[in-house]
Amino acid sequence: MTTPGTLPHGRWVGLAAAVLGAASCARPASHAPEGEPSPRRVALSVAHVETLPLLYRTSGTVRGRNTTVLTSKATGYVRTVRVHAGDVVTAGQSLVELEANDVRAGVARARALLDQSLEAKAEAESALIAARVATRSAKTSYERAAALSKQGAISAQAFDDEQARWEAAEAQERAAEARARTVQSRIAEARAGVGEASATLGYADIAAPFAGRILERRVDPGALAAPGTPLLVIADDGLLRVEAAVEESRANALAVGDAADVEVDATPSALGAKIAEIVPSVDVGSRALLVKLDLPPDAGALRPGAFARVSFHVGTRERLVVPTTAVTRFGALDRVFVADGDRARLRMVTLGEPRGRWSELLSGLSAGERVVTAPPDGLRDGTPITEAP
Repeated sequence: MTTPGTLPHGRWVGLAAAVLGAASCARPASHAPEGEPSPRRVALSVAHVETLPLLYRTSGTVRGRNTTVLTSKATGYVRTVRVHAGDVVTAGQSLVELEANDVRAGVARARALLDQSLEAKAEAESALIAARVATRSAKTSYERAAALSKQGAISAQAFDDEQARWEAAEAQERAAEARARTVQSRIAEARAGVGEASATLGYADIAAPFAGRILERRVDPGALAAPGTPLLVIADDGLLRVEAAVEESRANALAVGDAADVEVDATPSALGAKIAEIVPSVDVGSRALLVKLDLPPDAGALRPGAFARVSFHVGTRERLVVPTTAVTRFGALDRVFVADGDRARLRMVTLGEPRGRWSELLSGLSAGERVVTAPPDGLRDGTPITEAP
């Protein structure tokens, strides 16, 4: 018999076996607490202090070192414009042609005057030769008459006539020499006139002063061009520079020859530049100085007019840094994962200026703390971690 609340011995043994079997099936294979993931293997870096350059940043514009506005030097209607904005041109290439018919007529008149002067020169030279021959003949007659006069072979009147004829011949020779000089001066004047007219005619053909790129085309065929009228804007895009406005208070920290970094969207990385010129005058409106920086020759692929970000090196300072890959962004918040024992702890931080492979931290972290160098996907606050060798 059995009493209430008791079980036979066999049934107690079966129930114990069932409980033990259920317990063994529910026990996890690892020793980690129930529901916790396995530790993530991550690389760790130590937050430390680095001496970083102190930068002053401003914006600028890419320009050709040689940028010229081509203008007209003559008056005339534009006959042809051979280029468009963006075209690459060579030195001496014809860009714009004016009609300038009146200038061509002026060249023809100047050449006609030169021809007349050359003909007058031939006549003057012939007259001078004849005058010199007459002078020599008159002198010979005078000398013969003088000898005869001493012998009393001729009268005084005949001697005086020979002397007067010689003096008249000399006067005519001097007059012929003066006319020859005058004609020579007229020839020089006529040649200068031809040169001036030809130069003015040359102004009707506007050529590129150097090899470069056309930035602007400000005139079209049929327009009336007067001296000083802008026609084209050309820039030497082989050698470029950046023009940046620098606050007046910062100008004393800069000097010609100082290095700077220039970032342009068209280039994958920053370009090294040097300050070539600091314009001493201050713009009244912006209270800034214009600083011109020469770009390296390999920056020729940039286009004049492009926007540039300029970083001037104005000193050094010590800042707490971590690898840039350690910083992740969530919305407007910057964060890092800090190694707290065997756990990853999420920490919000405040970043300073970007420094390439280093990120400058202003708050949220202390020197010596270890951070996850490159947080893997799925890493969360409190996730178990182990340092990768």
